[in-house]
Amino acid sequence: MGDDKVVKVARVRGPLRQPVGWLRRNRAEHELVSRYIPVPPTYHVRMRDSSGRPVSVILQTKLNGRLLSEIADEELRREPLRSNLREAVQRLERSVNELGWLPDIIGGPPRWGLHDARRSNNLMVDEDDEVWLIDPGAFFFWFSVGNPVGRLYTVVLRRSALRMLRRARGGR
Repeated sequence: MGDDKVVKVARVRGPLRQPVGWLRRNRAEHELVSRYIPVPPTYHVRMRDSSGRPVSVILQTKLNGRLLSEIADEELRREPLRSNLREAVQRLERSVNELGWLPDIIGGPPRWGLHDARRSNNLMVDEDDEVWLIDPGAFFFWFSVGNPVGRLYTVVLRRSALRMLRRARGGR
């Protein structure tokens, strides 16, 4: 495989070791979220590992850019990045309102910024300052507004995204 793809293998779970349902759900989430915010072209496939066991694999076109967590606060203030971040947050808001869940804008590891969109490892800024979501699949419990924990966590993440935009405008 070339350097133009990023590979993610599903975690080992249950007697089937690699859940087909996870792969289907992840593909559906990618397709839904890509209607709101750009997601790199992604392919969900079933393969066999070297021992012949089935594995679920995600192949994603690699972006040239940096994770949002790697970008200095001063850079957030320059155009067109500032406007693109504002638009990305608005698109994510619309996705929550229409889908009932927030795509996984945090990512990991490291998980030190679980409550802060500014520390995202799933939002990436490409060379043209476009904002992409590289792994939108969300664990229902944390990101669904249909349950109390998900509703609270989503509110916290939305507020942190608005704080990030204020910093990008030069405010606190």
